[in-house]
Amino acid sequence: MKKLVFILSVLWVFSLGNGILWAQTSAASGAKRKEEATKKGMIYLTKDEIVAGAKKEGKVIVAPGYQESTRVPLVQAFQKKYPFLTVEWRIVQDDGGEHKQILEMQAGRSTLDVFSPHLTKYSEYLKFKPFLRYDLKAMVQDGQLQLPADMVDATGVVIWLGSVMGGIMYHTKIVPPDKAPVGWDSCLDPQWRKKLAFDTKPRALAFLMPTWGEEKVMDYARKVKGNEPIWSPGATAAITQLSIGEFSVYCGVMMHSAYRQLKNDPTLPLKMVVPNPLPIGMLEPEAISLNAKNPHAGLLWLEFMASKEGQKIADDINPGRASLLVEGTVANQTAKDRNVSLCGPRCSAGADKQMEKIAVEAWNFPKVK
Repeated sequence: MKKLVFILSVLWVFSLGNGILWAQTSAASGAKRKEEATKKGMIYLTKDEIVAGAKKEGKVIVAPGYQESTRVPLVQAFQKKYPFLTVEWRIVQDDGGEHKQILEMQAGRSTLDVFSPHLTKYSEYLKFKPFLRYDLKAMVQDGQLQLPADMVDATGVVIWLGSVMGGIMYHTKIVPPDKAPVGWDSCLDPQWRKKLAFDTKPRALAFLMPTWGEEKVMDYARKVKGNEPIWSPGATAAITQLSIGEFSVYCGVMMHSAYRQLKNDPTLPLKMVVPNPLPIGMLEPEAISLNAKNPHAGLLWLEFMASKEGQKIADDINPGRASLLVEGTVANQTAKDRNVSLCGPRCSAGADKQMEKIAVEAWNFPKVK
């Protein structure tokens, strides 16, 4: 018995020593990371520091890129996870709202903690850099923030929380199974001349640039025009037109728009084709504002939005808009057996210019001034 007590005592001392050593090593590692971040003009925080800071702040003000319909469930779930925080969700509407947000940030008057730099204005945000410079890459690598490392872009301060996919849709009562489209070449098939639709903003083609290259995409776009498509100004209207038989095939449809309408009305005679390659663009960039009053709470918000729980809420409401990088999302599952043409953060930020190039040079649309 005495021998057993002695052995247990030795093991306890050994375990205690290891625990102290681990704590010392962890503290030393954290100190080194902070020093490295400071040299880069950035901030490194541990998870304990983030939570402690958030508890003192007690709130977070966000203006995310997600649709208004996700607000209530996301806020409820976040506040359940962090009951010491309240969320104020603000909406930035259209170009006017985005312009106002930029001006407020430039003047240092913004009260936002977390914001979404809209892709149409992304280059402007990068010029005046209204981002609080947390070393997100290092914090994610060390597990201080739990989210996929590839969500953090090259700036190191912006997290991309969503995805969109481009596909093909057809009317099942007009198109017989043996004639159904199977991929991008189907959109060039003469049988669909004047019977297929294509978006005037060819986001799916812009997302194919990383895989096909510009020359092939432009050549394909010219061939699309040769098939005399019905030009559509937007997915929602085009899917409605497709469902009532105004045309037979819709090429380049944003799949989340299609899934949303099928969710609302499963009886629609429409079927989605997942093409190969599958164009996917990363969207929903979010960052901590340089003038944030509650930055620690903002970090917890970003982490939650990137979590499986946050992503599932977004995906349940708007299927296909959650991130490709999170296991179990619609985008993640859809991409598993496809050659993915991934338009990452830099590509997505420049997608509007690529779409304009296609529309103007391949389709001869007038350039928007």
